This record gives sequence, C-alpha cells and structure tokens, in this order.
Amino acid sequence: MNVSSLKKISLFQDLNEKEIKQVVELAKLKNFPAGMIIIREGEAGDSMFIILEGEVEITKRLGLVLDEETPHERILIRLKAEDGVCFGEMSLLESEPRSATVTAVTECLLLEIGRKDFLRLIKQNSDMGCKILLRLAQLLSRYLRKTNQDMVKMTTAMAIALGR
Repeated sequence: MNVSSLKKISLFQDLNEKEIKQVVELAKLKNFPAGMIIIREGEAGDSMFIILEGEVEITKRLGLVLDEETPHERILIRLKAEDGVCFGEMSLLESEPRSATVTAVTECLLLEIGRKDFLRLIKQNSDMGCKILLRLAQLLSRYLRKTNQDMVKMTTAMAIALGR
C-alpha cells in the first residue's frame, strides 16, 4: 500500500509519513464484493473505513413511511476511492449504533481502523492524536453544519407547503 496516498484522506492530511505508517500498521485491509453491506444502520459500530479502491453508497432509513410504495431507505451519497474519503468515523469516538447503511457499489478494498487500536495510538502519541482529533472535529462540524442547513431548508419548505 502506498502510504503517501493516504495523505489525501482529510483525517491524515496533517500527519507526516512516519505517523501515517503508524496508522496503517494498526489498520486491517478488507475486501467487499459489489452489493455487500459493509455497515448496517442501527448495528453496533467500533471502527471506521477508508476507501482505497471502489465505490460505496450510503443510505438512511426513512423515519416515516406513509405507504408501501414509498422506499424505506433514501440514498444520501456515493463515495469513491479517488475522493479520498472515509466513513464510520463517529465510531472512533463513541459506542453508538451506526447512523446509516453503507453498501459496496463496486468491488471495494477498504482499510479498517478499530476504536480500541485508534484510542491506544492517540494516547501513545499525543501530538499525532491532536492532529487527527482536530481533523475529525472539523469533519464532524462540517457534517453538523450541513445537517443544520438541510433542516432549515426542510422546515422552510414544510412551512410554505402547510401555509397554503
């Protein structure tokens, strides 16, 4: 595996090559065929994944299903390896159920990092831990900001629709 290629992953952008090698040493390579569920919404999660090759689709169950013709899941986004992305990163910080389902669209090669290994690593190397945790906080902040914007749009649309 090309360690320098992991530099494009936002969580690792501030790490030097030695630090990235330390992260890679604790990670596991995983292969998933097209169509296989990698993460299932609602199940316990204790790891995050980095997409090295392939494409995944992230879906979320709808909370309110009005009829059987309405799809029970909504596609949120598709992620590709070339985008330098990861998913499941909230599981590095908390032991909560997975918030979405992730399915391999194509054959995927992923790097999995477990919570216990991650926490041990950042405790052993506090400088590296601060760099990764700051990037993780920025990433989660971006997600929250987008969710807030989406909520404003949704409530505005509902207010307009109900006001008629």
